[in-house]
Amino acid sequence: MTTPVPPPDLCQLFYISRSRSTPLDVEQILASARRQNLQRGVTGILLFSGGHFAQLLEGSSRALHDTMSAIDADPRHEAVTRLIEEPATRRRFGDWSMAFFEAPGADDLIQQLLAGQHIPPERARRVMDKMLAPCLPANSQGAQ
Repeated sequence: MTTPVPPPDLCQLFYISRSRSTPLDVEQILASARRQNLQRGVTGILLFSGGHFAQLLEGSSRALHDTMSAIDADPRHEAVTRLIEEPATRRRFGDWSMAFFEAPGADDLIQQLLAGQHIPPERARRVMDKMLAPCLPANSQGAQ
């Protein structure tokens, strides 16, 4: 796949949500996300823990807004919580319209994050980096 040219206002958004999905739903979410993301110039990764989602999205602020509007309206997601929304200097998943990673051990962590009052941005970044470390290309870990 060709890496999309970064928009001048490249941003990253990391959110978590409770899953109301079956395994078939997750396959449909991936297929739809990959199509929509290609059209919008969005890249990223979806982590599925069985009971929760964690997703890092990269793209223009407008594209991320449109993508999150669709996710917020999707009944397969519940308690959608944005942890990080910030400018980025480069894409971490530029070769993926939507990479996918299963992490059944992450359920407890995501549930704790959803139950919390406020998550400081520094902690959210550490959580995101730790959760996504196994799937990041070696030269992308910790990059923005």
